[in-house]
Amino acid sequence: MLALAVSALMVFAAVVALLTITDTLMQARVAYGRLLAERAALEAELVVHLAAAAEMRLRPARQMRAAMPPRRPAQRPLLMQPRACAAA
Repeated sequence: MLALAVSALMVFAAVVALLTITDTLMQARVAYGRLLAERAALEAELVVHLAAAAEMRLRPARQMRAAMPPRRPAQRPLLMQPRACAAA
């Protein structure tokens, strides 16, 4: 019974993997078609070319920070103060 359950689970995982790969291939084929159409438009000079030197950023540049935060200054050890003895 356990072998049957494991086999069914493996078949299910294989079917899911196959469907995932198929979906990815279909999306890639559509994206490739769009890329070819964009290339044809660029070669036909229907689209304005961007200057090669212009850098496009999707996010604003991060400020460079130190890898480690600055350390706190060392604390001085507390001086041991004599305690009053309750028995005295």
